[in-house]
Amino acid sequence: MSLWIAATWGLVGSIVAEALNLYGMMRPTTESKGRWQWPWRSKRDRPIIIFAVMLRAIAGTGLAAAAAAGGLATTAFATFTFGVVAPLFIAKMFDQVRVVDQPPKQPVPGRERGDDEQ
Repeated sequence: MSLWIAATWGLVGSIVAEALNLYGMMRPTTESKGRWQWPWRSKRDRPIIIFAVMLRAIAGTGLAAAAAAGGLATTAFATFTFGVVAPLFIAKMFDQVRVVDQPPKQPVPGRERGDDEQ
């Protein structure tokens, strides 16, 4: 199988995974029955979500092409599977990243608690 065909099957697999992910993040609207909202909360969120989807799809394409080049994936189904798995793996990996809480603010020396509330 050529690398271009493997990359194409990987891209198709990534698009399927991303479509299912976006579908899972959609929610019904409160205004009318039968209507659904996209996963972004505002128009400012849309570009970053679309950018993240594109990056995961590219990662799936690259992984499928690399698996085919290394002889690990020799069929269309195998490269499709690598394309599906890569975005899901990346999403799960970032779900495991913990945000470290910032330490509590230290009081400013010389300023007593409640001095601001006069």
